[in-house]
Amino acid sequence: MAWTKTKTAVAGLTLLAAVAAILVEHGLSPAIQDSYFMLNYMHFQTVPPNLLVVRPTHFTNNAGSFMASTTPKMGQDVMRMLGRDVALEQLVAVAYGCNPSRIVPPTIKPKANFDYLVTVPDRQQERLQTAIKKKLGYTAHWDNRDADVLLLETTTPDPPGFTLSTSTNGNISFKDGQYQFTHMRPAAMLGFLESSFKQPVLDRTGMTNFYDFSVAMNWRGPNGPDQDQLENILGHLGLKLEPATESTRMLVVEQTR
Repeated sequence: MAWTKTKTAVAGLTLLAAVAAILVEHGLSPAIQDSYFMLNYMHFQTVPPNLLVVRPTHFTNNAGSFMASTTPKMGQDVMRMLGRDVALEQLVAVAYGCNPSRIVPPTIKPKANFDYLVTVPDRQQERLQTAIKKKLGYTAHWDNRDADVLLLETTTPDPPGFTLSTSTNGNISFKDGQYQFTHMRPAAMLGFLESSFKQPVLDRTGMTNFYDFSVAMNWRGPNGPDQDQLENILGHLGLKLEPATESTRMLVVEQTR
């Protein structure tokens, strides 16, 4: 009798998982609680699996987003994604894996923001792209466009902040109030610079070797350094940013309906 009950329970759980998967694939969702959208890493680990939600936002405060890795099984890492009250550019950037500064918004941009929640076990970005198309009517493609950009350049032939690396593995760590970059090129900072300056940043340093260098965390507050602090940090490394207009790879968002 106990064996029969166990088999029945397992079969029931399997059926529920299959139903959840079908709902996700067809753009439907089980009951979604607003509490799932708390911007808290530990709470996010308790949100049910197999959810994929894209919707007009339910919130007017505490906007934000993050990604988190969870381990439902030993040796299996699953990436989860959460966004609360975010603009279309940020939503699309997450779905296509790029910086929001690379987004060319549609001609008529929605005034409202959005929430998204992704706890499916695989193809997270691909499925989020499909949900954005089905639920919101937007798609995107890469294209070269003339854009206002910042060029990362050297101020001297041999920038003083960089030492040729003797390591063989790239790594970023934090120690003694500094971010330590090991066996990396200056281009490793491009994403951080794009997020800070909200413009595409192109590497024009010509530095193709691997280096060790550090960045002092001498700013306060959760929003990171301001632009003056960033320019000062780059100056100590022997780098600078120069504004320009160049053809660069941009993600063009289009409305499909």
